[in-house]
Amino acid sequence: MRETSAAAPPDQAAPAAAHPASRGAPGAEARARAIAALLSVDAGEQGSQAALQTVLDKPWPLQGADRGLCTELVYGVLRRQRSLDRWIAPSCKHGLVSMPASSLTALRLGAYQLTELDRVPAFAAVDATLQALKGMVGPRSPAIGFVNAVLRSLAGRATSGDRPDSDDLPGWMSQCIAEFAADAGVDPAELQAAFHLAAPTHLQLLGDGANGRADLQQAGVETVELPVPGALLVRGGAALLAAGLGHSYLVQDAGSAAVAAYVAARPGLKVLDLCAGRGVKSAVLAAQGAEVTAVDLSAEKLANAQELCQQAGAPLHQVLAADASMPLALPEGSFDAVLVDAPCTGLGTVRRRPEIRHRRRAADLWGMAALQDAIADQAVRMLRPGGVLVLATCSVARQEGPQWVAGVLKRHPQLCFDPGDFAWAAPFLGRDGMLRTHPLHAGMDGFFAARLVKQA
Repeated sequence: MRETSAAAPPDQAAPAAAHPASRGAPGAEARARAIAALLSVDAGEQGSQAALQTVLDKPWPLQGADRGLCTELVYGVLRRQRSLDRWIAPSCKHGLVSMPASSLTALRLGAYQLTELDRVPAFAAVDATLQALKGMVGPRSPAIGFVNAVLRSLAGRATSGDRPDSDDLPGWMSQCIAEFAADAGVDPAELQAAFHLAAPTHLQLLGDGANGRADLQQAGVETVELPVPGALLVRGGAALLAAGLGHSYLVQDAGSAAVAAYVAARPGLKVLDLCAGRGVKSAVLAAQGAEVTAVDLSAEKLANAQELCQQAGAPLHQVLAADASMPLALPEGSFDAVLVDAPCTGLGTVRRRPEIRHRRRAADLWGMAALQDAIADQAVRMLRPGGVLVLATCSVARQEGPQWVAGVLKRHPQLCFDPGDFAWAAPFLGRDGMLRTHPLHAGMDGFFAARLVKQA
């Protein structure tokens, strides 16, 4: 069976969800919003996190099980999209290429439920998904009959034991992970499998951590200490509702926290945070007493960084909206430490941002190299003799890790590699002495960092 172009609804973002009463099947509202988020991501309008947050809260907040189901569907479908498409295609006579986005997204959503969510009966997965689609394309659209027929075919195949394969990453990404595993000294197959799992929730305590621990204990949040200073693993969402969030602790992956910890901030240390973004690392560094100057191309992100740091009781020393790859309006050689968490492909965060699997191409590894080099060059100019430069990316690609650092060292002979003497960092240091975090370390994202010192 095939949808013809005449029967196909236009490929555009779904309209705002209607009142729950219009979605007949239980859970249809959650599925409708999941489809809307997936369409937004597919169209390149938003990343998965922003798209999900939008549909969770508008036009009214989803609650309880529906909120959890919507979240699971969005991230799950994006993680498994490649294998789901291969599995769906044989049940579609003319394949998937010319299929309208709304129909294909509904099929992916249904297929994910049929093969990955054992708690959802097949009839419920089919009926509720159809109800969600009807709210978007109308109950009389020929798309409904097409999707209904394909979903029922898929349900039969799933019942008979026919399931999608597990190849959910492009080959070049898998190769990057295998090389990262070799450099980190871990099993490549185990690391590949870990990158397919959902990411846990990590928190980062601010300052000495005493207030954060007290706030979490008062809220009844169970925590597990992680190897990175001040990093905690939590289960459930209680920590995200407790009074200490944003004040005594932040949501931050422990891999990201390790990059900030590598700066070794202390009271009075003058730190330049290039590519500061929304300021999570800046806040952590400032809470340790450092005088932090945050630089980012986006004035909006810097405003968010200032607000975050103020809320955490650790105001920034200075902010500068500027292109960090160009000469900065700051005194050269005036910083004790410079942190460069450079723009990159983000391959180490594919669990939290699964759309990276579909948006990135191998050519991006070389396409971003010039920008990364230019930012590192400006960082060296800003650093005083004897100062520390931390070069970092949230990538598992060698091009955005050791190869990048090798180029920086070659261009700047006054820099020398110095991993420092940090007991907490020892488990994360690879054979080359550079820091790597990954999901086999307490579920951390894949981060790379190298610590360099500018000689006099």
